[in-house]
Amino acid sequence: MKFLYVICGVILSIFGIIGLILPIIPSSPFFIPALFCFYKAYPNFVKKVLNSEKVRRFVPKKVLEKLN
Repeated sequence: MKFLYVICGVILSIFGIIGLILPIIPSSPFFIPALFCFYKAYPNFVKKVLNSEKVRRFVPKKVLEKLN
């Protein structure tokens, strides 16, 4: 099951990157489910990334409180 979450997360991340390049496709609807998929596969890694200083300023406080 972990493998399936990783594959879905990678595919959604690729679509999100394409959305960053092309102005027609939004990127947020792809990055948010990708984060969920990666969290289901590797919760400790996602917590570590979200708690880094560079990412923390972009993540709402409510999300950080739920993860801790």
